[in-house]
This record gives sequence, C-alpha cells and structure tokens, in this order.
Amino acid sequence: MNRLLRASIGLWSLLFAANMTASAQGLAAARSLAHQGKIDAAIAEAQKVTSATPQSADAQELLCKLHGSIDQFDEAIAACEAAHSAQPGNAAYTLELARAYGAKADHAGPFTGMRMVGRIRDNFEGAARQDPKNVDALSDLGEFYVNAPGVVGGGLDHARQLVSQLKPLSPARAARLEGMIAAKAGDTTAADAAYGRELAVQHSAEAYVDLANYDRKRKLWDQAEQNAVLAIQQDGARGPDSIDAARVLIDMKRNSAAAEKALRGYLAHEQVSAVAQYARAHVMLGQLLQQRGDNAGAEDQFKQALALAGDYSAARKALRK
Repeated sequence: MNRLLRASIGLWSLLFAANMTASAQGLAAARSLAHQGKIDAAIAEAQKVTSATPQSADAQELLCKLHGSIDQFDEAIAACEAAHSAQPGNAAYTLELARAYGAKADHAGPFTGMRMVGRIRDNFEGAARQDPKNVDALSDLGEFYVNAPGVVGGGLDHARQLVSQLKPLSPARAARLEGMIAAKAGDTTAADAAYGRELAVQHSAEAYVDLANYDRKRKLWDQAEQNAVLAIQQDGARGPDSIDAARVLIDMKRNSAAAEKALRGYLAHEQVSAVAQYARAHVMLGQLLQQRGDNAGAEDQFKQALALAGDYSAARKALRK
C-alpha cells in the first residue's frame, strides 16, 4: 500500500470518527431537550443528526416520539419508518412504528383508519415476535386484538393467548388484559375481578387509571371520578399517569380542581420519560381554565405550549378561540 493511499484511508477514518462523535453529541443534546419538553429545539437538534447520518435509527426514533407528542402523525410515521428501515429487527422501533400508525388511525376518518389497520397489526405482531418478553409490545398487541374486528385480524381468542405470555412478565398487565377481554365479552363480573387483581398486584397510579377508564366506559361516573383522583394521589412522581387521570376528569367534566392539581403537578416536576408532555399539559390546563372563564390564564397556558412547540396545532387552535 503506497503512502498516499494510507494517508487517504487515515484521513477518512479520522473524519468518520469525528462525524460519529458529533452525531452522538447531537443526539445527547436532542434527548436532553426532549426530556425538558422543548419540542422545537429537540426536533432541530435531532434533524441535524439525521442530516449528517440518515441511518441513525436512535435519532429517527426520537424524532418519531417528538412529532407524535404534538400530534404530527405523518411526520412521526416517516421518522419511525426510517428507524425501522435502518434496524428492521429492533422490537422497540417496530413497536413505535405501530403506535405511530395507530395514533394517526385514531384521529383519521373511518376509511383511512381501516386502510391502516393491517400496518398497525403487522407491526404490533412484529414487535411481539422480535422480543417475546417485551411487556409493552405484548400489552399493546393484546389491546389491538380486543378492539379490532376479526375481519382485520382482531379477536378475543388471540388476546387470550397473550394473557399466559404476559403473566410471568407482568401479572398486572396480564390482569388488565383479562379485564379488557371480559369487558369486551360483556362479562362484567369477570372484568371487575380482573381489574381488582391488577390493583392488588400493582397498587399503582396506572392501575387506578385503568379502573377509572373502565368505570367511565360503564358510565359509573362516581367510581370513575374516585379512581381518577386516587390515581393522582398515588402518582408521587407526577408523571404521565397524572395526565391520563386528569384527562378522565376533564372528559367527564368532573372535579376540575383535582384535574388542575394533577396538571400543575406534572408541569412542576422533572419527567423521566423520553419526551416530556409539557406542551400537551399546558393545553389541557388552558382548556380547563377556559371552561371556568379564566381566559387570561388560559391564554397564558396556550402561549407556554407554543413556546415549547410552535407547530402544535391543538395549542394554536385553542389560542385562536
């Protein structure tokens, strides 16, 4: 090998190493901003990484979560597709892709939603296949089977098969899935018992949120309110469960004081999730204040949301109103 060729290879190696170091630093900066709920700034940093290294699956997955947190469904899907294409065997990326498709389907019309069901199912099943011990993948797949019609691959028999798979990994998630199956089948007694088991094995805010949603579907408003409040009280970390419990109360137009406390608690605490939902919490709090007639307070909350995520359509629409 001549000297010129050796020098060229050495220079290329140095440039490659420098690029990888810069990408790692950029991804760390993007993650830090996402952790703080600074969506616009985090997206900008993550896009710098993907521009320099398009095959950075980690950066693409973060972009997927960032866009999804402010309901930018198409952008989230594109980023998740890129992450999945870079590492098609990664269960975490496959699961996020399924969730991104599911989020868009939930907000789309019935025809668009039905066209996407196959992709949602395939990716949920793919994630569970790639990592049979992934509790989130198994739980999400089970929920899909419960809610999707048989003609598109849903069905309670499929969901029941997952219960035994979940039990040794997470007895609480297995009990919740049993509760969903029983409720869908119209067996209220069995559903009550299953949700009771979930609470018994995992006395957590998440279990109380599950109970609150179950009660709300049955129009047991007092019980739903009680369990949502208990979820807020149980959530010492003031994390996503507080937001979910507040949503239950807001949707039922009950106990706005408890919902406000939950949202303010969430906003006041540092979050451990990959992407803090501060922008969403600000919008929810603003809508709550607006219902009370506190338009100035509501406007301030919507503006704080837009300061974090300028393209958040829910905040823009709320501010216009």
